[in-house]
Amino acid sequence: MSRWTLQPVPSDGDYLLFGLPYAGTGASSFGQWPRRFGAGRFCAVQPPGRENRFGEDGVAGHQEFAEGLVEGIADRLDRPYALIGHCGAVPFLLQTAAHLERRGLPLPRRLFASGWGAPQRGLYGRLNFADLAEVDLVAEIEERCAALGYQLHPEFVEIAAETMLADLRVQRGYRAEALPSRDVPVSVIGWTEDAVVPGDTVWPGWEERFAATFHLLDGDHWEFLRCPGALRDLVEREMSAVVGV
Repeated sequence: MSRWTLQPVPSDGDYLLFGLPYAGTGASSFGQWPRRFGAGRFCAVQPPGRENRFGEDGVAGHQEFAEGLVEGIADRLDRPYALIGHCGAVPFLLQTAAHLERRGLPLPRRLFASGWGAPQRGLYGRLNFADLAEVDLVAEIEERCAALGYQLHPEFVEIAAETMLADLRVQRGYRAEALPSRDVPVSVIGWTEDAVVPGDTVWPGWEERFAATFHLLDGDHWEFLRCPGALRDLVEREMSAVVGV
């Protein structure tokens, strides 16, 4: 079992879907996601420096993340697969796909990029431009938990805030210099009530660099973490077309 996945990569299923966690979180952020997507199987990615890998140093950059993840899953890419991520996870998703391509490894059949605009146009979301010394990240974590309907022990809120701070610092260094080719299609997903990265800012520019399609789904910025039926249907439809199911 790779340390880069919270659970073993499923050995069954016609395709795999690897979920990259949202900034400041680990694999448990996919707690509301099913393990099955039609004929496919879902596997949550677990980066170092959080949850069951809290004792390890976090990654210092997007390329380090890509190298670690690819090393962790390379021997399991024996069937069609996709990568999916939301908001701050999208740059890591793109870097990973580019690294896979440079290594000559099997490419993801599709990327699902939610709540993030075209990478060549910069960063998105208020926290990626705020003075980090002035932001109350504890309050940000508490707001996120409230939106998803649960509470964390204050000690874990502090830990999550530290993780988010580290992730935001890494994100500030992102430059869209390592992007996959147009051989990797992208499903770009916006949300109708997203106040963090509004849906009308998500799509423009993707078509300049990628073979991309746009899908506007109902919900707020946190809807992705709830894995609504419309998102699940989109993934199943796109991946079923890939594997001919």
